[in-house]
Amino acid sequence: MTTKRICLLVALSLSVLVTLAAAAQTPKTAHATIPFEFCVEGNSLPAGDYIIQHVDSTSYLLFRSTDGKSITAVFALPMDDDPATEPNSKLIFRVENGRHYLYGGWGPFGRRVVAVESAWPAPSGAARVEVPITFTKASRQ
Repeated sequence: MTTKRICLLVALSLSVLVTLAAAAQTPKTAHATIPFEFCVEGNSLPAGDYIIQHVDSTSYLLFRSTDGKSITAVFALPMDDDPATEPNSKLIFRVENGRHYLYGGWGPFGRRVVAVESAWPAPSGAARVEVPITFTKASRQ
């Protein structure tokens, strides 16, 4: 019984190390060009090019405009851990009264919904706008 537990622990540890090593070898930065003003947890951000970074977890995201003038953080709840391929990664916005609210997204860590938006049903039809996320290799500084 103890041998099984040790083997399981070793296997899980190796799995985590392999995953971390693979991620470290191919660091990528997420980008999105958002063509409209939008709200994130009560903060209004202008249209523009944004870098999306994970901060300390896959559910705490930082949106930073490439010109450095706009920045906000958002906590997103995981809906699943089913990763999207790079061409299918996207941000999802809920449209209400002509305003765009960041609802969530789908990327390499699965589907996430912004915590304050989780009370709303997933937007659809004219109340939904999707913006693609692109990835570039992170530059070493």
